[in-house]
Amino acid sequence: MMASIKKSSRPSSNPEGEYTVNKHGISNQDWILRAYRSLEPGNYLREFTSRNVRPDGRPFVSSRPVFIQRGVLNRNSYGSAMVTLGGSDSGNNDGNEDSDGMCGGASIGGSCTRVIAGCTLLVGRPSASTPNHGDIDVFVSAGPLSGPRFDLGGRENIDSSSIMIGSSYRDDVSTEHENTVQLAFDHNNLLSSDMERPPQPLDIKSIESYLRRNIRSSRYINPQELSILPGKAAWKVRITVHILNAEGNVTDASLLCICAALRDLKLPMVETEEAEGTGSVVKIVPEEEDDEGMGLERLKLKNQSGTGRKRQSGKKLTLGPVPIPTTIAILPQGTNKSKVLVVDPTCFEEDMSRGNAITVICNTKKEVVDFTKKGSESKLSLEEIRAVTELGMERARKLECLVSSVSDC
Repeated sequence: MMASIKKSSRPSSNPEGEYTVNKHGISNQDWILRAYRSLEPGNYLREFTSRNVRPDGRPFVSSRPVFIQRGVLNRNSYGSAMVTLGGSDSGNNDGNEDSDGMCGGASIGGSCTRVIAGCTLLVGRPSASTPNHGDIDVFVSAGPLSGPRFDLGGRENIDSSSIMIGSSYRDDVSTEHENTVQLAFDHNNLLSSDMERPPQPLDIKSIESYLRRNIRSSRYINPQELSILPGKAAWKVRITVHILNAEGNVTDASLLCICAALRDLKLPMVETEEAEGTGSVVKIVPEEEDDEGMGLERLKLKNQSGTGRKRQSGKKLTLGPVPIPTTIAILPQGTNKSKVLVVDPTCFEEDMSRGNAITVICNTKKEVVDFTKKGSESKLSLEEIRAVTELGMERARKLECLVSSVSDC
């Protein structure tokens, strides 16, 4: 069908030929391609994968550019970051922290995934088994502004039209074609084999549990640095991740955002009081007092009743190697049950994979932190597992400096 889409001769009155831009900012050419992707998503995808390229022009092993901004929520958090996968600089996939990573416009493949994370602090009593450890917790949220599939509760709803319309351009179909397109969709439901199994919805709670488990087990943060009074008081870091724009590979973007927010985190100065053999936190000292000659690691004061007060200065955390995730979607290829592996899948590619994906988390010490397979068709040979691991190691090497600090590269 794509071969039959040809451009007519250009009349002198219209330099763009038959492809004009409508009121939605979309050319007729883009509308035709989007209609083809909606009607025949499997054939549309195979038009590209059969030529060893993806719909957005990337090779199979190429990821979108990564943009990281830290300190975006200075008023409401002690550390924050925003991560964007994809954007205006689509030709650079090495990432750039100084760029704003603006999401693309109305063209196909111009969308991006963007998440934001902020660190807030609570003081609690450590557990008896780990009296010298603090705690870290992760919460993930989404809403209707994250994508057209999300409801007010942050759940992604997959209906019979979501895969055909697509999350990035569902509202772009002009009203003059709605009746024709709807009739074609009904006909496609009867004939297309690509609609036999619906795509897997994005499970926010599953992503939340996955991020919490890996940020704790990756040794990226030392829980002993969160201790205030051993056995009596410790910091609990709450990291809240909100999905601003869900256009594929939200898990990777969220983990990178958490690591960048922890890099931006600074624990405030805290004043503790010891009385009758017990210790309790009195208050968090404002930053202004921290600069008034109180910058010692611990400063002991005596009050009239003889109880001791200690001030512990604020500090940055000593972080370990960054856990860098690499997600690879497994796409069907033709009728011979062959498969195509694509790095950093978009929302459309995730829909077509039907939840079959692999995520490997590596660091620059050449350690595999986690290896997760999802879906019943995510079976890989030993050679494919080795290739996936090598891709994860290479991506960890490229993004380590970006997440840590550009000046350290």
